[in-house]
Amino acid sequence: MRVLRFAAAVPLLLAGSGSAVAAAAQAGSDGWFATPEYRFATPTAALKTDEIQVGADEAHAADPRPDVGEVARVRITVRPAADVPVFVGVGPRAEVEEYLRGGAHEEFVSARLRPFRTTFRKAAGAPRLPAPAGRGFWVATSAGPGTRVLEWDKTSGAWSVVVMRLDGGPGVDVRTSIGLRFGFLLPVGAGALAAGTLLLVLALRPRRV
Repeated sequence: MRVLRFAAAVPLLLAGSGSAVAAAAQAGSDGWFATPEYRFATPTAALKTDEIQVGADEAHAADPRPDVGEVARVRITVRPAADVPVFVGVGPRAEVEEYLRGGAHEEFVSARLRPFRTTFRKAAGAPRLPAPAGRGFWVATSAGPGTRVLEWDKTSGAWSVVVMRLDGGPGVDVRTSIGLRFGFLLPVGAGALAAGTLLLVLALRPRRV
């Protein structure tokens, strides 16, 4: 029994320490793990992400299972290059695609990190799109002049993110970063450390004669 308690305590203490360190790092970076800012520009009316699949059985083949990123809260920061009001929105993929249909836009295909380079697929269409604000399918939005910050607490489904001008006009030029916040890090770390410490104390406690 003593050996089993010790064997169980060690991974709990390691996991708890790792979670505690990650929680401290997250707190020290304004509460988010964020990417650097990258520039995205298009002469069309909108930029659209690839499908973001959350909690579905048919996920992308490259996605890990379980995907810890699915439990993170997302923050998207968009800083326009010019003094032009912009719109950032998250919506169901099918409804976003229906909204964009017929309008010129670019859809994210892939990215390479070193050096950072993205590939977008251009969809031809009208130079302008209907103004995006106020449409009922958006689940999270941020719109207006200056830097926009959108926070999204993901739920199950297939989603897309769109960045465009608030008036739906052509020409998008922004710098963007994405942040993740894992709310479970601190409680999981504290719980694992407490459980591991208890098991270690019980394992090392002298036996009664």
